[in-house]
Amino acid sequence: MITLAITGGIGSGKSSVRKMFEELGAYGIDADELARQVVEPGTEGARRLLEAFGPDFFDAEGHLDRRQMARKVFGDPEARRTIESILHPLIRNAEKGLLEELIQGAPDAVVVVEIPLLAEGGRSKEYDGVILVTAPRDVRISRLVEAGRYDYDEAVVRMTSQTEDGERKKLADWTVENGGDREETAKQVKKIYQTLVSGR
Repeated sequence: MITLAITGGIGSGKSSVRKMFEELGAYGIDADELARQVVEPGTEGARRLLEAFGPDFFDAEGHLDRRQMARKVFGDPEARRTIESILHPLIRNAEKGLLEELIQGAPDAVVVVEIPLLAEGGRSKEYDGVILVTAPRDVRISRLVEAGRYDYDEAVVRMTSQTEDGERKKLADWTVENGGDREETAKQVKKIYQTLVSGR
């Protein structure tokens, strides 16, 4: 099995690149989706967040308000450390479980794991390779605003708070430039994938 981490700044198009790998035959894992799963009502993650932050961040059915929690974490470093200490081990365990299942069922698989905060979390050595997805700053901002995730000012603040691509490149084995059209990005992804499978 070959495991690859896909990382990049907010709005760079990591999910699009992961899906392109999946279309070529790779197995994809979305760490952000795992983060949602580990805080579903009744989970250990939800229980521990409730204990740490109280009920204001949950609705009547016990679902976490992720956007409200993100605002809290973004403006409070201590809160961020608390939530990371709770959720990161749970997310890693969930990912480990998926990888163990794949090893049993598809030992020759190429697995791509989308991890937004790979550089910040210091996990790059856990994978066989790292793929950095990049795009120009203005393109990333436009994507975030057009998707309705943030207004312009929020997008700029979020982007500024993350590790710069210069630091991410120190960890990367490949870089996918995702600022142009989809076809050009797909060509880069295909080249990486073919390199991986032909090198076995």
